[in-house]
Amino acid sequence: MSVKMHKNTAKVDCRWAIGLLFAEGIAYVTKIENYPEKCFYWESGKEPLYFESKGTADDYAFGMLLNGYPAVVMEVPKAIIINNTKKLRKERENNAESSEETKE
Repeated sequence: MSVKMHKNTAKVDCRWAIGLLFAEGIAYVTKIENYPEKCFYWESGKEPLYFESKGTADDYAFGMLLNGYPAVVMEVPKAIIINNTKKLRKERENNAESSEETKE
C-alpha cells in the first residue's frame, strides 16, 4: 500500500510510524484492526505500518499509552528501511558477553 509522503525541514521525503519501546529494543506497529475492538500488532520480520499524517499516528500512539504501552511516533525518511527483527535470546546473551569482554 502506497503512503503519501511529506517533506520535512531538510526537504527529505518522510512518513510516520509508531514504535513501541521494550527492553529488547523497538518494535514497530505492523497492523491495526478497528473492529470489533482496537487491536495493534507488531509482528517480527514485517515492515511497519506507515501513516500519512502525524495527527493520526499521534492519536493511535496516545491510545496505546493509555493502555500501558510505551509508544512513540517517529518520522521515518523514505531512504531508511526499517522492520521488526527478532533476535534469539541466546544471540542477545552472546552479544552482551562479547561487549563485556571488550570493556575489560
